Amino acid sequence: MSAMKVFAFDYASGGGDGSSRGRGAGASGAALPNALKHHGRIMLGALLADLVRLPEVELITISDPSLFKRRFNACLQAADAVWPLAPEAGGVLERLSRQVLRHKRILLGSKPAALRVAASKLRTARVLARAGVAVAATYTAEQSLPDGSGAWVVKPDDGAGCLDTRIFADAGSALAWIAASGVAGYVLQPFIPGKLGSLSLLCCNGEAQVLSCNEQRVVVRDNQFHFLGTTVNSLSDCAGSFARLAQSVAAAIPGLWGHVGVDFVNAEHGVVVLEVNPRMTTSYCGLHASIGCNPAALVLDLLEPPGGTPRARAKPVAVSVDVAAFASA
Repeated sequence: MSAMKVFAFDYASGGGDGSSRGRGAGASGAALPNALKHHGRIMLGALLADLVRLPEVELITISDPSLFKRRFNACLQAADAVWPLAPEAGGVLERLSRQVLRHKRILLGSKPAALRVAASKLRTARVLARAGVAVAATYTAEQSLPDGSGAWVVKPDDGAGCLDTRIFADAGSALAWIAASGVAGYVLQPFIPGKLGSLSLLCCNGEAQVLSCNEQRVVVRDNQFHFLGTTVNSLSDCAGSFARLAQSVAAAIPGLWGHVGVDFVNAEHGVVVLEVNPRMTTSYCGLHASIGCNPAALVLDLLEPPGGTPRARAKPVAVSVDVAAFASA
């Protein structure tokens, strides 16, 4: 059997043209934010390292960002399957995924309909709430906010990670900042105290397998959140609550496929979902070392499970991924 030709690329660091409409992904040809480039670069490096280990894969990629636009279509045409890494902000990942499907190539990622839901914090919150999943209440600036004191978080509805995410002491301050920014598309969520974490999932056909439960390291400087890194598989799921949450999320958003991330806060009254990332997240960079098997192979197995599917180690080890170190390099 001939090897599967897999075209893997990162839009943010690899020379994406920034033609999306959202702030987070670069609007109207604007440069993409450096944070997205840093995260994309380290994720692509980890993915390529995993793919090159697979004898059944012939790897195609674009190493020179200046050649991205010129070579993209040729690489797409040469591939059997395409693994796009891109921010969902501004519809970038959805647009690229639809392009892959239009060319009748195998999409190694979530379906466009799922991307459209998960790309919007507001849409995600409504879909998960209808499914009975505990999720952070999400409002637009035009909606009436609930009474009561407490801090509020402001973020782009279609943002990625902590990008352009801020915290304010009260709703009035949050709304005043949104009005002064002159930019549409922000949403508000009440600040929920607790420990931040994430799940790394393998999703297919409405089912989800938890590959890792991770602690997230986030700091606040000048009222803005900054993501520093994550410790992969440092949280245990002895009670199975994370597995149940994963299954509920996968069932609520049909079309999630391959590597998917779920950000949450472990609050006093239980786990509350903050957002769903319908794609690989930076936790992937420590996943292979943590679970003891190739996470890229696990995705390819979803296409047609072979007899020798790699097995994860019974007891994963904790692995730290320091994004801040990569960003300063």
